Amino acid sequence: MSKSQGSLSGIRVLEFAGEIGNYTGKLFANLGAEVIQIEPIEGNPVRRAAPFYKDIPDKEGSLQFIYQNTGKKGIVLDIEKEQGKEIFLKLAKTADLLLESSPPGYLNKLNLGYDRLSAINPKLVYTSVTGYGQNGPYRDYPWSDITTLAMGGLLYLAAQGDDLPARVPDNQAFMMGAMHAATGSMLALIEAEYSGRGQYLDVSLQECVATALENAIQLYDLEGSIRRGIGHFEAGMGIYPCQDGYVYLVAGIGGNVNLWNTFVDWLIEEKVEGADIFIQDEWKTPQFRRKAEAKQRFNEIFVPFTMKHNKLYLFENGQNRRVTIHPVNNPRDICEDSHIRYRKFMADYFSESLGGQVFMPGAPYRLSQTPWNLGAEPPKLGQHTAEILQEIGYDAKQIQDFMQGGVCFVAQASS
Repeated sequence: MSKSQGSLSGIRVLEFAGEIGNYTGKLFANLGAEVIQIEPIEGNPVRRAAPFYKDIPDKEGSLQFIYQNTGKKGIVLDIEKEQGKEIFLKLAKTADLLLESSPPGYLNKLNLGYDRLSAINPKLVYTSVTGYGQNGPYRDYPWSDITTLAMGGLLYLAAQGDDLPARVPDNQAFMMGAMHAATGSMLALIEAEYSGRGQYLDVSLQECVATALENAIQLYDLEGSIRRGIGHFEAGMGIYPCQDGYVYLVAGIGGNVNLWNTFVDWLIEEKVEGADIFIQDEWKTPQFRRKAEAKQRFNEIFVPFTMKHNKLYLFENGQNRRVTIHPVNNPRDICEDSHIRYRKFMADYFSESLGGQVFMPGAPYRLSQTPWNLGAEPPKLGQHTAEILQEIGYDAKQIQDFMQGGVCFVAQASS
């Protein structure tokens, strides 16, 4: 395979998964797969999600849609109409993978479920991503990102002590589900390549979230204890304020005396008032550092020091002494980070359709021989409908009839 080809070049993906499946499709598209996003007549709901380019609401200007849909083709189709079903089946016959997020049973009612599609395309991998999976008592319950974060346990774990459960921002359940769906689908595609048979994947967002609870499940199983966020689990571990924000410090964890001694040496070198108390043997034990009075005393000594300095000073000086202290970065910090810039992680390209620059995260991994590629601009609503319908055997007259009957939508070419 040449370097100009992606790792997944030659794979065709049908993405009928709305806001849940956008990122799954992106992971395939940016590695060279041909991803065809099938949108309903009204368009993908993410097209209506803020923020918009230059704050102008427009179905082509959602920055979230732009980020999640680079490198894809787009077709608009009403699959509830008989001709729409026919088109869907013809497309499925040409595909390696179908991604869908319809309510359980919906596609089966339309006779577009796995059994029907695998009969016409035995090698097809059919991946369904829903809130609670395809069976069980919650199967038909309504769901969203926030409800599956709650049901998966992450909201409770994100808070500390007696705090109320804390919301994790920006559709993290959808992102977790998207990544697990991509991983599972890729494994199924590899198996299909060997066996010649595809398979059905059932992805539950609740279960995807529950896999991210660190050791909370194990602690409950072994000790019967209910874990929450660690916070300041012990003195010298957690988030501390500084001059321009916050830093995260791990000065001692468990019985790691060397880590603690290195940290204390730094404070003494910086002439931090009161830091010599940390030399005492009791401070080198996690049992003592976990006491409330120890945490309070630590804050009284350490926080006045951090408040004199900014994140960069604390980070660089700590790193020079092998102290594990890091800035809590906000989006501006990330975009301006020298390491991020050096590795050219952020993607910056000129959008012809918007007439301006668009800035977004780039490759989440680096492949030396088959590199990740941002790909073409995301499809305009209905941009590739005519092209794709012609490819599977429909002529211009039929496509025009489909449009008039509300079966599909074809974007008009720009003048």
